[in-house]
Amino acid sequence: MYHLFLIDVENFDIRDVEIYVDVYSQKKLAQSFGRYDYKLDIPTFPLNTDGIDPSGRNIYMKNLNITNFDDAVAVKPANKGYKVADCAQNITVENAIVTWGVGMTIGSVPPHQYHACVKDVTFRNVSFDKPFKAVYVKTNPGNIGDGEITNILYENLKIHMPIWWGIYIGPQQ
Repeated sequence: MYHLFLIDVENFDIRDVEIYVDVYSQKKLAQSFGRYDYKLDIPTFPLNTDGIDPSGRNIYMKNLNITNFDDAVAVKPANKGYKVADCAQNITVENAIVTWGVGMTIGSVPPHQYHACVKDVTFRNVSFDKPFKAVYVKTNPGNIGDGEITNILYENLKIHMPIWWGIYIGPQQ
């Protein structure tokens, strides 16, 4: 599987999934655009290759193996304009292995006129090998509306050789 994008879902269970982005083709593409660090042997800018992007409520993900150059799991905000969930909430990810990757991510969460919201998310038992970032909470500025990121738990993480930061909380780069 290459990418799983879930928007406004409810009561969804994902188990035993392997997501692999063709990192060698991604490296060649980055090199062709001059966005490659030969010393570290990595692209200098991830190439929009998210693994799983869930948004909704009551989502459970277990036994994931993700290799990519972007967010491994990125919980996206929901808002009051959605039909199923007005907040991305009650989402659990556990027992995951991430190679490269830009983390177990929240967001990005910019202000929204209908209240962008992510809450009650747990990332548990995650092993990272050479992540760009491991824990990543992305806020975004804006002038209209508001947003909420609350009750996020990262538990039992193993982070081996982070490339940029093991933990990054702040504006999306």
